[in-house]
Amino acid sequence: MLEPNNQTKPWGFWKRFRTLFAVYFFFLIFDFTSTDELYPHFVYVMMEYYTQFWHWFVPWTGEHILHLSYPITVRPNGSGDTTYNYVLQFLWLFFAAIIALIWVIADRKRPSYVQFSYWTRIVTRYFLAYMLFVYGFVKIIKLQFPFPSLIRLTETYGESSPMGLAWTFIGYSTGYNIYIGGAEVLAGILLFFKRTTLLGALLAMTVMANVFAMNLAYDIPVKIFSLNLLFIATWIAWRDLDRIVAFFILHTPVLPRKDVYPSNVNTESQTSPLVSKYNWRKILQTSLKVCAIGFTIYSTAWRFYEMSITYGDSAPKAPLYGIYDVKSFSIDSKETLPLTTDKFRWKRMIIDYPGTVRITTMPDSVEWMKLKVSLKSKTVEFTSNTDSTDTFKLAFLKPNKDQLFLEGKMRNQRVKIEFKRFDETQLPLLKTGFNWINEYPNNR
Repeated sequence: MLEPNNQTKPWGFWKRFRTLFAVYFFFLIFDFTSTDELYPHFVYVMMEYYTQFWHWFVPWTGEHILHLSYPITVRPNGSGDTTYNYVLQFLWLFFAAIIALIWVIADRKRPSYVQFSYWTRIVTRYFLAYMLFVYGFVKIIKLQFPFPSLIRLTETYGESSPMGLAWTFIGYSTGYNIYIGGAEVLAGILLFFKRTTLLGALLAMTVMANVFAMNLAYDIPVKIFSLNLLFIATWIAWRDLDRIVAFFILHTPVLPRKDVYPSNVNTESQTSPLVSKYNWRKILQTSLKVCAIGFTIYSTAWRFYEMSITYGDSAPKAPLYGIYDVKSFSIDSKETLPLTTDKFRWKRMIIDYPGTVRITTMPDSVEWMKLKVSLKSKTVEFTSNTDSTDTFKLAFLKPNKDQLFLEGKMRNQRVKIEFKRFDETQLPLLKTGFNWINEYPNNR
């Protein structure tokens, strides 16, 4: 027995208001997609105007309405929890409430907003499904949490930030990435279909609650956005709250929900036999769903896979990749002693990512430099990240995998440096691996 269709039943003020308050979700969606270059040019230009409006209005609001003690100068970047973002959220909530209130009062003769609710529900669950695919596949393909780098492996816990620590412990395990990413993708898949929307929303609430809690616990600057996704998942599931309570708590029978396209009750009787025969609406809906799912898979799984070839764990390593400890350091053919006060003498060199090198000197000060390696001429060119005029080129010799020699003129002095390769695979974190049987706990 199906749940009766309540399309013609009048709604109360509160139900109409909270339905129209979903305008807030469109602010969120527009903001997320405003820089997407997949749009046609004219749409992209319009989105630019939309973005520029907020870039002007948010700082103005912070200064003249909220009277913040400092100006808003930092726009959204790698952090989604800037002052700009918090003020923007405040404005979205304020405008959504004003729009919903004016709409309800101006259109008070309308008994319900079934069609608005229907289409808003579709848009929000497709947007949430897309974001869950992003969250999931970026983990499954191992882009968000890469395996700990050589630099990270040589640092102490105390040198890392809470976010860096989280990235390290999650990035260590490919299996765990697949597990949590798979749960997010599964929630997204379920949201694409009406019959499994509630299950997908509940699973999305679970995984996004975990993401939000982790963002709070490890100071990861995506707290606002992850909370918004949790809010959307909760909003989608909220319509079935009475059925959830009845089934899980009251243990009473629950009837299936009849979620059909909102239309006039006489539409079916007015439809011509030809249109009914070919069921054009069903064909159109199926076609759009296939396109949406196809686009989602292409723009997440496929694009992340392409990125992983260059940036993932299996991407080609940098030339001379490795951790090199200085065995001897000579200046003008005279070997220098490894004094901890010598700022010129190198202590360790780490070549991790292509184009960069990290130099540690004897007092344990760190210098990042740009690096160009020529395997043809057997030379390496170092350039300071802070001073482009500070550059020098050294010849290299690598007789075997454990030795490296650099020789040439460095900062007006002729140097010869001998390195011994540090074998990072002997570190306990890399050597221990997985064991079904653990006779004793290995908690170091």
